[in-house]
Amino acid sequence: MSERTDEDRVSAVESMFRIRAVESPPDERGTRTIWHRGLKGAELVTDVDGGGRVTRQELSLFDDVVVWGEGGLKTGESIAPPSKRPKPSEGLTWDTTGGDVRVERIGKALKRYRGSDRYIQHLRDVLGVNDEGGVPIDAPLTRTARAIREDRAVEEAARRASVRAAQRRSQLGVIGIVVGGLLALLGIVMLWRSMGS
Repeated sequence: MSERTDEDRVSAVESMFRIRAVESPPDERGTRTIWHRGLKGAELVTDVDGGGRVTRQELSLFDDVVVWGEGGLKTGESIAPPSKRPKPSEGLTWDTTGGDVRVERIGKALKRYRGSDRYIQHLRDVLGVNDEGGVPIDAPLTRTARAIREDRAVEEAARRASVRAAQRRSQLGVIGIVVGGLLALLGIVMLWRSMGS
């Protein structure tokens, strides 16, 4: 394996926020997962509770992995690329010592991040690389699960209304064609009758 430079790590972090994050729908408790996968070797998986607060984050930056959650901060090394792991934290070996070096390498890459993605900003706060101001770690970073469900319900209601309106227009069109055909037929019959008399 070739040694990665700080510039490689910075480039990987920057590629991660250029791609739109993918969000799973809330489960029965309102928990959902948001994935940021860059094209250059970085992936951030964030778990959010029903209230919109981050409960766990896992950043893979090439072979370096840092996980923040209930147990605090853990570091490790990936023995499989993130895309090949069936679940977050599978295919990892955890550090028993030397995790500070990994956090420092990841911190250097995140320090140069200037984007506005709140999940990446949250990870910067957790690792202590935020410049100033930052988002408090306990603050909600996103909408609540209830708000997401309500938004989806509104979108579904609008979609159904649109489908019903299209069906009505289609039915009116068919009725118009039938009525037009009947009127044309009636006109032909009247013309025929007037020619016969």
